[in-house]
Amino acid sequence: MKTLAELVGCLLHAEVRGPLDRPVTGITYHSTRVRPGDLFVCLPGTRSHGKRFVAEAVAAGAVGVVTDLNGFNVIAATVIYVPNTRLALALLSACFYDYPATELVLTGVTGTNGKTTTTHLIDALLQSAGAATGLLGTVGYRIRGQEFPARATTPEASDLQALLRQMVDAHVTHATMEVSSHALAWYRTVGCDFDNVVLTNITEDHLDFHHTFDHYLTSKSKLFAWLGSLPVKGKRLRRAILNGDDPNFQYLAEQTPVEILAYGLSPHCHVRASDIRVTRDGVRYRLDTPVGGLTLSLKMTGLFSVYNSLAAVAVALMEELGLGHIKAVLEEIAGVPGRFELIDVGQDFTVIVDYAHTPDGLENILRAVREFAQARVLTVFGCGGERDRMKRPLMGEVAGIYSDYCIVTSDNPRGEDQQQIINEILPGLQKEKTKSEYIVLPDRAEAIVRVLSMARSDDVVVIAGKGHETKQIFRDYTIPFDDRLIVKEWLQRRLTQDGDEL
Repeated sequence: MKTLAELVGCLLHAEVRGPLDRPVTGITYHSTRVRPGDLFVCLPGTRSHGKRFVAEAVAAGAVGVVTDLNGFNVIAATVIYVPNTRLALALLSACFYDYPATELVLTGVTGTNGKTTTTHLIDALLQSAGAATGLLGTVGYRIRGQEFPARATTPEASDLQALLRQMVDAHVTHATMEVSSHALAWYRTVGCDFDNVVLTNITEDHLDFHHTFDHYLTSKSKLFAWLGSLPVKGKRLRRAILNGDDPNFQYLAEQTPVEILAYGLSPHCHVRASDIRVTRDGVRYRLDTPVGGLTLSLKMTGLFSVYNSLAAVAVALMEELGLGHIKAVLEEIAGVPGRFELIDVGQDFTVIVDYAHTPDGLENILRAVREFAQARVLTVFGCGGERDRMKRPLMGEVAGIYSDYCIVTSDNPRGEDQQQIINEILPGLQKEKTKSEYIVLPDRAEAIVRVLSMARSDDVVVIAGKGHETKQIFRDYTIPFDDRLIVKEWLQRRLTQDGDEL
């Protein structure tokens, strides 16, 4: 437990009105979570400012309020004025939880695509070497094997620091986390002392939030620019692990003050793949590193799996794992939930469920499928509501280029009209497909059933956009929804009926 005085001491710019000798029992940014003794931080939201909930927080027992706005008349709590409440939340939270990241070997992975798979591969490699691990990301949070649902890809600063402290208390030694561009733009990882940071790739995404690609790129670059800004713990060197084939490689390399390890296919990469062979069931390639080379045969397929595995290999080498050990572990990993996940109950065609929800992500998946497809490629996809609208026609165009037939459906419409979202996808799709080569079915379950009914022997069905998700979000309600479950249930029913007919 710390006092307000101790916490405010970590802020360079703070104007205080009220006593500072009050003990603080917790930090929160959500008024409904305030408990007596908590410090409430007013964050600017997308729809409203946290200032609206100050009275509610104080009534619940908040001993202090952190705000960037003047005009509060709060008697029962100390008011702390700061220039940026998001940055203040990160600094205050790291201080409150005694900087737990400094007690962990912490790896952060950022990029448009591949973060989830890459973090899972890194975690598996570290566990195999005897490390007690923690994992934070889109699919969920994990502390020494115990699973927790994910609130966000990268939690809000106070939640993040609480999770890292929970890891330390559970004797975790190595933690790996996905770092989103939102988290970097909003300072959520300030106070996190990263040992390794990884770039998977950068293509346009989240322009609903960033507005321009330059802002998106700048936000991503913060993870690398901030590396090593805290004192070196145990004289351990920090390293940036960058995709050497990414068009933004040189820019990011110039942003970071630490040594760089590049991975990819290009000759300048330190960890490099060559002689790549992609099949339906996996990918095989020659791996060359500064400490030797060998051949890897992965159960995950697609060129993107080559890049994800190279990034994980680079981190493993930094953690002094041997190449033979790395090979043995990676070759046993079947994949990550909702990432190029094969659904096979004995049918004579292939079904793949994937989280791909960006033009680049969808293109990666469909190009990988094209590498091994023996017959038609049938794709079901949509776009999420209240997200980047500019990518919608691009998603349609990509699906049209690489698919033989498309079904356009809903994703998570959220507060938008799902038909309007579909209407914004269609111009891109119609550039590549005639009316006989696609159909619109807004009901996602109906769309999945339709594509499965259409599939013939050796076809490949790709159901994109939601991957591991287990719910569908509409304006005023949410329903249980899992693409994988719908596929399995339909296929099992059909196989049972076929068996009965025999």
